[in-house]
Amino acid sequence: MHQVIGINTMIIAGGQGIGFAIPIDMAEKVIKQLKQTGEVTRGWFGVSVQDVKGDLAEYYGAKGQTGVLVAAVMPGDPAEKAGIKAQDIITEVNGKKMTSSRDLTTLVAGLGVGDKAEVKVLRGGETKTLEVEIGKRPLTLADAGGDRQQENDGEYGFQVSELTPEMAERYNLGNANGIIVVGVQTGSKADKAGIEEGDLILEVNHGSVDSVSHFKKLLDQNKKGAGIKLLVKRMNAGLMVIHLA
Repeated sequence: MHQVIGINTMIIAGGQGIGFAIPIDMAEKVIKQLKQTGEVTRGWFGVSVQDVKGDLAEYYGAKGQTGVLVAAVMPGDPAEKAGIKAQDIITEVNGKKMTSSRDLTTLVAGLGVGDKAEVKVLRGGETKTLEVEIGKRPLTLADAGGDRQQENDGEYGFQVSELTPEMAERYNLGNANGIIVVGVQTGSKADKAGIEEGDLILEVNHGSVDSVSHFKKLLDQNKKGAGIKLLVKRMNAGLMVIHLA
């Protein structure tokens, strides 16, 4: 009798048979979600974490203890609402000790949206117990949905999305307002104009942009005039003006 313990997901070509698989219990959860809702959702805390070891453990008074250091907390996300702060050390979640950042992300991803998690943190040498209501993991930049759309049926050849805290952190945009470019078609007008994935569009011809739908409206209003000038903020490059023909 054969028993399935995992499902292959990837094999490295030329890697002497090296492959990757997901455990069967995880696969079963994925299959159940797909049957019930047609999509896979992952639990979300809204924190950026790293392992605590060596000098870092000693610095934070956690030498000899296991835990995960909270490097940053996403504004408005579940962890912040529960009172978790940057530089907290998460030692347990629902009674399970956290020995690495992988432990935390794996456990949280497996929780359901709306579930309550009991989280123990070490802060200033004291242990605190906080309750976090699990949120839904935001879409990655490449898969951003919601109000994302390709402008004017591909006339310009780029796609934009509302700016999420995760995107803002990834592209070092701080608390900026605007919409973010999530895709540029090679050889398109946008590509030739110099628009890049990760660009934050702030203005169209001096008109502030506050949503994808507003951006679409501004494009339609200005394309028949003397041209479109986009005020863009780019990571490590600052502000720039891009002329979109």
